[in-house]
Amino acid sequence: MKLSGTCLCGHVTIELTAIDPQVTACHCSMCQKFHGGPFLALAACSREQVTFTGESLIQRYNSSNGAQRGFCRQCGSSLFYYAKETAVFFFAAGLFSELTEAVLTEEIYTKDQPSFYHFAESTRRWPELPSP
Repeated sequence: MKLSGTCLCGHVTIELTAIDPQVTACHCSMCQKFHGGPFLALAACSREQVTFTGESLIQRYNSSNGAQRGFCRQCGSSLFYYAKETAVFFFAAGLFSELTEAVLTEEIYTKDQPSFYHFAESTRRWPELPSP
């Protein structure tokens, strides 16, 4: 699956190639603060699968020793979670309008999930990160 998406202001464009249409919901406290709720993330992709336009407007924040979170400096849109050790991106699914084949398949950090929402889909649920 090939996808194209933008931030809210449209100054940052993200092109993804060969992306698996599986979506993971992360309920960790950092994702809740960064995204204002769960992070609905597309499956991992490497730098070779990503093309950015307007990359000078992407701000990276070191949210932990092992990760960065990217957002648009112009409009503040949350763009991605970048795992430093594995050098993979997880992009916010909401950036891409043509996700007709996407399926919510798993939820991580369910131990941190607030009690006021639940997804209707049947997913694999992990209290923390699943072991590789």
